[in-house]
Amino acid sequence: MDNNEFALSVRIGSSSLHVSTLSSLLRTLQAAVRDATQGSEAGKRMLAAQPAPVLVVDTVAAAGGPVTLSFRFTGPDGETLHELNSAAFGAFMSGLEAALKVTPQRAMWGRPLRPLVRSAAENERLRLFLEDFVRLGAVTISVGGRRIVIAEGRVESVDK
Repeated sequence: MDNNEFALSVRIGSSSLHVSTLSSLLRTLQAAVRDATQGSEAGKRMLAAQPAPVLVVDTVAAAGGPVTLSFRFTGPDGETLHELNSAAFGAFMSGLEAALKVTPQRAMWGRPLRPLVRSAAENERLRLFLEDFVRLGAVTISVGGRRIVIAEGRVESVDK
């Protein structure tokens, strides 16, 4: 595994996951990261390179403990594309942080204090990822020194 400071890491508090939940998370994460990356000319250019970069995931799991998924873009030779990772995951985290600022917290009985509106996230794909992400329970997503911690549907901390 490449311990690149610009890898996107998702730490899931449980090692037992429903396949459909994990599958949905992977699909929505990939789409949201690509959308965020294409928000800049440099990102568009890097994603349009031929052969196309590939988003790969490395996993680390402790027996009965948390699972960490570490995402990075690689070239056809498997070499990590540091510049693309920095641009893509930085833009993704910025969008996620902005979406969380306008997303309602849950009340004591689990219902949102106000309904989640479609425009709460910067775009539909980010909103879908956020829904999947929160469903995982205790989860942390991080890039470099930026970290978002969610537990039981509540944002516990956002570190920049």
